Amino acid sequence: MLKKNIQFAALALLTCIGCTPKAHQDYIQETKVALENGQSREAEVLIKQAMSEEPTPGLRLLLTEVYLLNGNTIGAKQQLEKVDIEALTPSEQSKAESLNAQIAILSFDSSYQRLIDKNSTCRDCMLAEAWSSVALSNSIDLERIEGVTAVFSVFEAFNSNTLTSLDVSPLIDNSTSDIELLVMGDLLRRSNNIDGMITVYNAYKKNNPNVLNINLPLAQALLVNNDFKKAKELVTPVLARFSKNPMANYLNSLILLSENKNVEAYNAISLADTYGINLPSVSLTKGLLEFNSQNYESALSSFEKATNMDPGNELANTMLVATKVKLGITDDALETLATQETLSELDVSTIGQLVGTESHAREWVTLQSKLAQSESPRARVLSGLIELAREGSSETLSKPGDTSDNTYNLIQVAMMMNKAQFGEALNYVDKWLERTNDKVKVMNYKAAIFIAKGDRDSARSVYEGTLELLPTNRAAHMFMAQSAAKNKDYEGALKSLDKILENNLNDVIVLKLYLAFQTLSKNKKYESKLHSYIDNAISEFDDNVLFKLMKAGIFATQGANELAQRVMNSVDADKAKLINQYWELQFYLAGRSNDLNQAREVVKAWNIQFPDSTRPNIALATYLEKAGQIEEAISVLEQVPHSLERRKESLALDAKLASLYIYAGNLSKAKYKIGQIEKKPNLPSGLLDYLRGSYAIKQNNLDEAESLLAKAYRETSNSHTLKLLHVLNLKRGTVDNSILIEHLKLHPNDISIKALLAESLIGKDNDKSIAIFEDIVSQSSGNSDLLNNYAWVLHLEGKDDRAFEVAKSVVKSNDSNQEYLDTLFRILTSLNRFNEITNFSNNASSDANTLLLANAYMHLNEKTQAQKALAKVEKSGLNKEDLSLYERISKDVKN
Repeated sequence: MLKKNIQFAALALLTCIGCTPKAHQDYIQETKVALENGQSREAEVLIKQAMSEEPTPGLRLLLTEVYLLNGNTIGAKQQLEKVDIEALTPSEQSKAESLNAQIAILSFDSSYQRLIDKNSTCRDCMLAEAWSSVALSNSIDLERIEGVTAVFSVFEAFNSNTLTSLDVSPLIDNSTSDIELLVMGDLLRRSNNIDGMITVYNAYKKNNPNVLNINLPLAQALLVNNDFKKAKELVTPVLARFSKNPMANYLNSLILLSENKNVEAYNAISLADTYGINLPSVSLTKGLLEFNSQNYESALSSFEKATNMDPGNELANTMLVATKVKLGITDDALETLATQETLSELDVSTIGQLVGTESHAREWVTLQSKLAQSESPRARVLSGLIELAREGSSETLSKPGDTSDNTYNLIQVAMMMNKAQFGEALNYVDKWLERTNDKVKVMNYKAAIFIAKGDRDSARSVYEGTLELLPTNRAAHMFMAQSAAKNKDYEGALKSLDKILENNLNDVIVLKLYLAFQTLSKNKKYESKLHSYIDNAISEFDDNVLFKLMKAGIFATQGANELAQRVMNSVDADKAKLINQYWELQFYLAGRSNDLNQAREVVKAWNIQFPDSTRPNIALATYLEKAGQIEEAISVLEQVPHSLERRKESLALDAKLASLYIYAGNLSKAKYKIGQIEKKPNLPSGLLDYLRGSYAIKQNNLDEAESLLAKAYRETSNSHTLKLLHVLNLKRGTVDNSILIEHLKLHPNDISIKALLAESLIGKDNDKSIAIFEDIVSQSSGNSDLLNNYAWVLHLEGKDDRAFEVAKSVVKSNDSNQEYLDTLFRILTSLNRFNEITNFSNNASSDANTLLLANAYMHLNEKTQAQKALAKVEKSGLNKEDLSLYERISKDVKN
């Protein structure tokens, strides 16, 4: 294999000697000697001295090459742009084309173009063009590179999706240039062939030790293989030169965790978050670390941030509920649990702690039904107990031991159920049926026991018998609906719920289930029926506040904020103010409009209405945390009077406050707060493995963390735990989507895991990623971050018209979010719709967006505006590709 070594550099020098003034011969000779001795820095000084006297195209070309050898890719690109290509000799022109191709691939610049004749024979140019085609369209016409033996087989394997398993060692031996290595390395990266990528990139680094451009992807691959030492050697020089690089800071946090430098690791991941990594996995990981440290207030903020970015994230949702329970926010926890599609063992444990609280809450009906469908014996027992307790809650015990009294009989059955004595419970109920006149109610109890036992067929038979006695039996229709939904027959489930609502519109729980099943069915007919049911309930009942709030909530989740506010304005305010959901919706709408002052006013009124609740303060603190105002968020929570710290709510308050302490880096306070929480009684069972696993991550005990979290997931199949495991694997450098795919086989409607999988596939399998995003969007409106990711992957696949529509809707929801603007600006740039970018001139504040704005002005021939925008750009805040654009615009502005 030929290498770009000292001899190769010397040949370039000899080429230039014949075209430079004789006065420069000494400089050239000294430069040659310096290169032969591996003194590329000294060579750079000598060439610059020669150029200071009389710069020539040949000397500038040589400086370009030396810059590249010294790792100054940006400087090399700048020098190459200044070279008068026509003034070079043919051999120098060939050299310039080779350098241009290498710089483009190093910069991951898919817009690569040749310097001179596009039809000329240039092997390196052909490679760069083929690579650019893959980067733009994820495919390549193999005829274009048929003569390039070593790389041809790599492109061929890439096209046939077999590159993942390709042995690259023989290819490296047959490779004849560094450009071949760069192309092979990037194709292997795109195919997730980690070992092959490491081998190829290491070969390139051996020839070019000073080049930093591939350090981060190579470091990521090394972390996958747990080679933290070598990864650190790659990340450190990148941070030394580009301290604000978000990926470098993120990788650095993983490395610091492996060294048990937990505080430094947390600071590093916070920097990564600050500098631009805005991912649910980052917020979730931070939340877990905070939760593990018993910083529950901060954890609450982190989990809420994660769920806002990825509403379907099961792990984030589970931890959000668990944290609320820790903080004593039981009513909100009940509402959240009741709206979840599936329940993990951790959720079941949380529900177990909630039994006996909020006893009149309608959510207990939904939870009982969901638990009844679970494969977990614990869940089925809990379902039976809830069903019995709920049905018997209105009974009064006439006297102890009265076997004709329903409440007495319920207590006897409940005791048997609690001990999982299903046979004894069934025998008792059969005798009860012989002496009762209320046979439908007792038959419902019998069916509940069969459900807890796991015998749904017998339960169905009993429920069918009740429908012969009472065709409107709600419990039976609920069972039929949930059984149909379990088999993905959502229309069948909706038909069963229709039978309930036709006889009783005043059933908010059934309406909520109707909404969930209608969304899954994707049938517009049932969406129309749902709105009709709600509208009829609003018209029929004087006390229609809950139905109006439900309607407003549907509009809000669909992003129709104006319609939601209109419904809210029509609610009987005096009655609505007595319901937390009213205030939560008002606060949510204020947050969606990015109106901090309005949010403060809502919380102020909310606190007046519920002076003994911590929920308003926690909501405001969470909002402030999202806005980056951490210290104020902490202050809001620390001002809550201790007298308000009732057992139910103190857990939520402590959890949120501890979370914020960790976020702010006040680990001593966080540790103390966590200690307080651990001493609280009746913590959710099954939660400790999850928490200990999270804490192990913070301590960089990654093996222990994986063991604990894997145990928690095995016990619960909880998607929240699965997401944390996935995040942990990413931290360890192990990119494995198989656990997500296996989970979806068992839980195909788990939107949160679908979203995580779609996100993980971006840049690897964009077509599959798009298909998953489209499936999610067809089932729900999707949050802004999810839609932004969807728009981005559409853009990557060249589907810019569709991407534009999605990105435009995202920016409409928040036109100050620089991440959303970045996506929109890049799509508009690709579409050459530069005037639409300038419409957001007052919104662009990040360096990248300001640069794209300057670029738009240049294309519109508004150089003055372009120059003003460019002057605001801080180069250190740009990535490699944007730096290239910055240099081009700077050059054009001056001309």
